[in-house]
Amino acid sequence: MIEKKWRVWLSGRDPGREDIIGALEAAGCEVNLGRLFTDTWHYDEDELVEKVAGMDAVMISTGDGKITRRVMEAGDKLKVIAKRAIGVGDIDVSAATELGILVTNAPLELHYLSVAEFTMGAILGLANNLKLADHNARRGLWRSVSNTLLRHKTVGIVGLGRIGARVAELLRPFELEFLAYDPYVPPERAKALGVELTNLETLLQESDFVTLHAVETKETIGMINEARLKMMKPTAYLVNTARGSLIDEAALAKGLKEGWIAGAALDVFRDEIPKADNPLLGEDIFFKTMFSPHAAALNPEVLWNLPLLQLENCLSALRGEVPQHLVNPEAIPKWQSRR
Repeated sequence: MIEKKWRVWLSGRDPGREDIIGALEAAGCEVNLGRLFTDTWHYDEDELVEKVAGMDAVMISTGDGKITRRVMEAGDKLKVIAKRAIGVGDIDVSAATELGILVTNAPLELHYLSVAEFTMGAILGLANNLKLADHNARRGLWRSVSNTLLRHKTVGIVGLGRIGARVAELLRPFELEFLAYDPYVPPERAKALGVELTNLETLLQESDFVTLHAVETKETIGMINEARLKMMKPTAYLVNTARGSLIDEAALAKGLKEGWIAGAALDVFRDEIPKADNPLLGEDIFFKTMFSPHAAALNPEVLWNLPLLQLENCLSALRGEVPQHLVNPEAIPKWQSRR
C-alpha cells in the first residue's frame, strides 16, 4: 500500500486520463477528480474554493475557471498550480507569488507547431472562401464563389513568439509580405524571420490577413476593438487562435455585418463556450466566419504529451524540486519556507 503524502485535484478529467491518475497515485498522491470534459466542466469561483481547500496541488487546463487570490487562499496547503497549457492568464500569478505557490505551464513544442499549422489552415480557408464554397457546391450553385490570391498579400502577426514565428515560416512559400507587432521581440529576431516589425495601427491598416498570437495581459485584453477593426481593410481577414479576450466580440460582429472587414476565423471566444446569444453566432454573418471549438492543438500527439509535462511539473514541486517550466520563480523563497 503506497502512503498518500499529497492531495491533488485534477480538474477537467478527459476520458482516457487513467494513466495520469495512476502515475499520481504511484507517486503517493490522493487524486480528487473534476468533472468529465463536457459542456459543464467549467467551475465558478465558489466551486473552485471548495475544490482547492485542503489540496497540495491543483492540475488545471484552460477553461476550467479563474484561479483567483480567494481560491488560492482557500488552499492553505497549496504548493503548486500546474497548468496543462502555455498561457496562465486565468491564474492570478501575482497572488500566487505572494502566497508562495508555484505556477507552472506546459510549453510543449508540439503544441505550438499544431497551433501554427491550424492558423495556416484558417488563413487558407478564409482566402479560398471554403465555407461558402462547400455550401454552394452541395446545392448545385456552380462557379458562384470567388477567392483571394495569397501571392504578394500582407500578413500581420500580432505576437511574434514561437507560434507567430512558425506561422511566418509556414506561409513563406506563398510569397507573402509579413508585418509583426510585438514590443518584446528584438529587431534582429524579426529580421531573421523575414518579418518587419511595426506598430499595431500600421499593421492593421496594411495587412490583408491579421493573425493573433499574443498572450492575455491587461494590455492585450480587448486590444482588437471597434476603433482598431475600423482601421483594417474591408477586404481583410482576422484570425484568432490565441485568447478570446483579445477581441471585442460585439465590435467584431458589428464590423462583419457592416463590412469593415471581410471575414474572421476564431478558435477561441471570450467565454470558453460562447453563449447562444453571442452576436458572432448570428445567421447574417454565418458565411463570413469560420469557427472551431478551441481545437487548434487537439491532436493525439499533443493530447498525450501535454498532460505528461503537466504531471512532471506537479510532481517536481511536490517533491521539493523546482519545476522546469516555472512561471513565477520569485515565489521560490516563500514556497521553500512554507514547505
